[in-house]
Amino acid sequence: MKTKSMARWILILATAIFAIGHDTYAQTIERKVTVTVRPAQTVEERVADEVKEKELRKVAEEKSAEKESAKIAETSPKKMLGRARLVYVESGTSFFEPIQLQNALRKRVEFDAWEMAIIDSGDKRNVADVFIEIDRPLFTYTFTYKITHRGTGIILATGKVTAFDGNDAAPKLAKRIVEEIKKARGEATTTK
Repeated sequence: MKTKSMARWILILATAIFAIGHDTYAQTIERKVTVTVRPAQTVEERVADEVKEKELRKVAEEKSAEKESAKIAETSPKKMLGRARLVYVESGTSFFEPIQLQNALRKRVEFDAWEMAIIDSGDKRNVADVFIEIDRPLFTYTFTYKITHRGTGIILATGKVTAFDGNDAAPKLAKRIVEEIKKARGEATTTK
């Protein structure tokens, strides 16, 4: 092991001397080269360095996770829902089509006043601020909704309405969702 290390350093030194000698013939400027020879690390030193590196990475990951959780904790679901501008609607049931809620939301005056938009394309869903998921448990007339913040996965609002079918449920769901957004924005809700 020691002879290999010495042979390697002799080769490095010889290369440096050759480069210095070659430089002096090629150019008239004199250059000084400093070569520092350090012994190779022992196995124990390498293992110790690897352990230190793992510990430092772990500490850095923990700090990053703490910052991320603090960032999430700072933002309340109410504020996130109030700032939402782009909406993606999806359905988890065959009894309700996303287009039904999209149309009902577009008919709402508040939706236009808040300058909100609906994303219809599934490949663009990652652009949306919030996801609205509609579902209907089997053998019930209950339609549930869940509004989730895309970036954090935090559930911003949930609720349910009772309706015979998707056509009857869509305007009721739109009304409830708009009421949730009004509360989040701090606007007074009016009942009709």
